[in-house]
Amino acid sequence: MGLNQVSAYAQNRNNNQFIVEVQTQQNVLPIPTPPHLLFDLLLIMDFKQQVRLVKEVMTSYQIAAFLVHGEPYCGQQLLVTRLFRLKPQWKTISPIKIDVSHNGVGRSIRHLWRQVAVWFGLPKEAEPKEIIDRVCDRVSTQDVIFIFYTVDYMPPNVLVAWLQEFWEPLVKRIEPESCPTPEATHLLMFLVDNSGSICQSTIQLAQEWEQPEYPRIPLHLPPVSPFPPDILEDWLDMVAGFRDIQIPAGLTAQLLLEKSEDGNPQDVYEAICCHCGYDWEGELAKWLI
Repeated sequence: MGLNQVSAYAQNRNNNQFIVEVQTQQNVLPIPTPPHLLFDLLLIMDFKQQVRLVKEVMTSYQIAAFLVHGEPYCGQQLLVTRLFRLKPQWKTISPIKIDVSHNGVGRSIRHLWRQVAVWFGLPKEAEPKEIIDRVCDRVSTQDVIFIFYTVDYMPPNVLVAWLQEFWEPLVKRIEPESCPTPEATHLLMFLVDNSGSICQSTIQLAQEWEQPEYPRIPLHLPPVSPFPPDILEDWLDMVAGFRDIQIPAGLTAQLLLEKSEDGNPQDVYEAICCHCGYDWEGELAKWLI
C-alpha cells in the first residue's frame, strides 16, 4: 500500500470514527425542548381556579365578562392567553385587543369607541349604536372576544362609564342564554388589571356568577399570585414525565424560588427560559395574546 493509499485509508477511518462518535452523542445528549413547546408547558403552570371558573361560566352563559387581576407581573397576560385556548375554534379568530394605557386611550370614552370601531372596519367617528350593531352581527356567526389590557390605568369613573355605555347595551341586545348549546357563539370580555387596584376601587364587580347582576357587571376572578413551592414542584414533575421533553438538569423548585423573588410568575418564566437557553422576552413572549 502506497503512502497516498495509507493516507486515504487513515482519513476514511477517522471520518467513520467521527460519524460514529457524533451519532453516539446524539443518542446520549438531550434534545433541547423547542421554544413553542416550552411556551405551551408554561401555560399550564397553575391558574387552575381561574380556568375552571371561566369554563363553568361559559357552559351557563353565552355572554360573560371577567376581571383578570392580581399582584404586578404575576402572569395576567399568560392567563388570558391560556383562557383564549379554551375552545379549539378560537385558533381561527383574532381577539379584539385594546391596551387602554396606549396614548391615553383609557382616559377618554370617545377614544375607546374609536378603537373598537377600527377593529370592526368602521370609521373612527362611527356612532356607538352602529358599533354595537356590528358587534351583535358578528356574534350571530362567530365568537367575539374583547380584551382590554391595563384597565388599572383608567380612572374608575371612566371605566364605570365605559361599562355602562359599551358593555351593558351589549348584554341587553344579546340576552344571556342559560346553558347555551354547543353550537352557540360566545361574547366574552376580559378586563386585565396588572396592579390589582380595580378591586380596591368602587367599581361594582360580581363575586359569583350566580348573582342577578351578572353578566352586566364583570366577574371578579380569583387573583393571580406568586407560585408556591408545591406548584413549581408539580410542574417540574409533570415535565419530567414527558419522554420527548428535555429540561436541562439542575432546575429545581428551590432554584426557581431563589431567582424569582419567591415565585413571582414573570420571573419564574424568565428563569426557566434562561435555564433552557432561551430568552423569555425575545423568543417566547411573542406568543402571548
